[in-house]
Amino acid sequence: MPILDRFLADHPEVTIDLNLTDGYVDLFGQGLDLAIRHGLLADSSLRSRPLGENRRVVCAAPAYLAANGTPDHPDELSDHDCIVMRFGTNLDREWSFEIDGKIRKVMVRGRRVANDGGLVAQWCREGQGIALKSIWDVGEDLASGALVEVLSSYSVGRTALQIVYPPTRLQPRRVRLLIERIAADLPFPAVGAVETRLSASSGP
Repeated sequence: MPILDRFLADHPEVTIDLNLTDGYVDLFGQGLDLAIRHGLLADSSLRSRPLGENRRVVCAAPAYLAANGTPDHPDELSDHDCIVMRFGTNLDREWSFEIDGKIRKVMVRGRRVANDGGLVAQWCREGQGIALKSIWDVGEDLASGALVEVLSSYSVGRTALQIVYPPTRLQPRRVRLLIERIAADLPFPAVGAVETRLSASSGP
């Protein structure tokens, strides 16, 4: 949000329509100018601007761990209440870990499911369960002690962070400028997807 605020202050003729979601959104169908997304680029018709890599971590609040114990192995997650993300129609119930040099998926369960990454992080901070989150999403919570990383010996992998946008021949200048600003200033990546539509009262 601070990046967008600074961009709007520098360009008072531009309007931003921000769509925050953790599910897949059709940029073409909804007339969106760009999106910030994690993971592989599923739509090969889109262009992308890499922003870096994102590590995922398994984490929980100290209060939850004090009451329920700390898992020492991914298989022990079946004994815990895990907070599950919903991405569109898909539930993220299979968490992948590198165990003995091989990637293995571990099925988790939990009483809380949400399609909003912010809510998942909030429930996690409140001690409602164990969550799988982006390090850039919970980095401050880990640094402050509000959350604790668990199972750090078992890598859950990294995902790419990128800006994606339709391959238009004449991209509006306001869109190009915002892409450059985000790439230059982004201190923490967003969770899931952030889709943006820009408009201007005059000019390209």
